Amino acid sequence: MKGIGIDVVEIERIDKMIEKYGSHFLEKVFTSNEIAYCTQKAHPALHFAGRWSAKEAFYKALPGSFQRFATWKSIEILPDNVSGRPEIKVLSYDLAEHFRKEKITSLLISISHERTICTAIVGLS
Repeated sequence: MKGIGIDVVEIERIDKMIEKYGSHFLEKVFTSNEIAYCTQKAHPALHFAGRWSAKEAFYKALPGSFQRFATWKSIEILPDNVSGRPEIKVLSYDLAEHFRKEKITSLLISISHERTICTAIVGLS
């Protein structure tokens, strides 16, 4: 394992940020594909919170030298078309190059929701 990160967020916190800042908040943190996926759900804030938590966990899992290449939209988190499990897609060329140089070939992710909170864990190997 080359890195592991975990994060927990209150769903209500993300819901309030969406209410207060609207599309400005969403477009700063999430890709257009993530926004499209989450907004079509019955409870969008739940799905945005899961992705927020996953992006935070991803950043925490990164080796320190990688962190300067990571922004909110350096990655995209969407379900796999077959299994429905969340997957991390690296969108940043610089970040992808660092992964290649350090032989990080696997990005593992798990997101969990429970009434008022979301948690995510990310592993790099």
